[in-house]
Amino acid sequence: MVLGQLRSGAWLDAARVAGYGRLLLVLEIIAMIVLAAGTYGLIVPLDRPASTDFISFYAAGHLADQGTPALAYDQPSHRLAERTVFGDADLPYDYWFFYPPTYLVYCALAAHLPYLVGFFAWGAVTGALYVFALRPILPRREMLVAFLSFPSAIIAFGIGQNSFATSAIFAAATYFIDRRPILAGAILGALCYKPHFLLVAPVALLAGARWRALGAMAATVALCIALSLLLYGWETWAAFLQLSRTATTLTFETGKVGFAGLVSLFGAVRILGGAVPLAYAVQGVAAVAGCALAAVAWRQALSQPVRAMALIVGSLFAAPIILFYDLLPMTVAIAWLWQDARKTGFLPWEKTVLAVVWLVPLASRSIGIGAGIPLGPIATIGLLVLVARRVMREWAEMRSAAAGPVLESVAEATSDSR
Repeated sequence: MVLGQLRSGAWLDAARVAGYGRLLLVLEIIAMIVLAAGTYGLIVPLDRPASTDFISFYAAGHLADQGTPALAYDQPSHRLAERTVFGDADLPYDYWFFYPPTYLVYCALAAHLPYLVGFFAWGAVTGALYVFALRPILPRREMLVAFLSFPSAIIAFGIGQNSFATSAIFAAATYFIDRRPILAGAILGALCYKPHFLLVAPVALLAGARWRALGAMAATVALCIALSLLLYGWETWAAFLQLSRTATTLTFETGKVGFAGLVSLFGAVRILGGAVPLAYAVQGVAAVAGCALAAVAWRQALSQPVRAMALIVGSLFAAPIILFYDLLPMTVAIAWLWQDARKTGFLPWEKTVLAVVWLVPLASRSIGIGAGIPLGPIATIGLLVLVARRVMREWAEMRSAAAGPVLESVAEATSDSR
């Protein structure tokens, strides 16, 4: 009985999704308030101050506003700026800045505001963009609150990350790709602040012969680079490129950014004790798989929801450096999947797998730290499998439909010959 419910997904209807989502969101907000109160010593005294990832963005923007943008990539200077803007010379945290100068434009705007005002404005603006872009995709508007309960959303807001903006870009680009391809391509190009998330998009657009979208994406990337050069000069790009040569080796390969925080297969191999070359080899296979899935969906001109899912999930699966808060674009893929399921129905086990995927970011980092188990990739692998099933099913249906008239013609010709 229980197994049958899990297989059919009958236990998870729309009303329960909305109800569970509201409950989870309330619990997450309470947890965030408690953590914030603890962070500022309102619950128990703190031995040392705590901060968020946003301090890295704000410090880089502060340096850019001071006319020294290249120093954002000089680690001692950036560390000093973090202590300055946070108001504590003994701040024990080092949040380095690895983003390209195209991202400095946004950071510089935020740094014009006082730190806390900038922090909340960052979350509010990017969060609003996410909601605005996601709403047209959701099959039912009342489910928006449930989608906001995805753990990566509250985490991204709490630490001031850019996952809302990334998710909004994926949502808007996949929504407009058939309606306004040039706009969709331009929106995708804006993701150049996280270039490792753009590994799959060109493959998908090339496979689907979406030349206008591909051209617009390339033009936007070029425009963003040109603007950063105009504002910050070549020396800033040179400093970024110099830091990039050592950033991966000194930070991600060695675990300075903990392997438990990574949700890629690269991180999974490293947390299990695998060597760096093995981790890269496994991640290489993942990148090929992500690109192949998107290429098939776009080459065969499958339905918009299936193509959108393949592009987003393929991008997340292919990226070597992806942390638990970066999983927020999965909600966009899930919204497209839900929309497709309204026409075709949910496949066996699909809802249950989605429920598991939904909860993974809530525990992946803590379980990774405490037990050394790479839980994070379960989310990307699980969703990749669900999307691959839908790609293969729709492709098979298209081939069957195309073969139908041919078989009828053969039958008629055979009948006439008799």
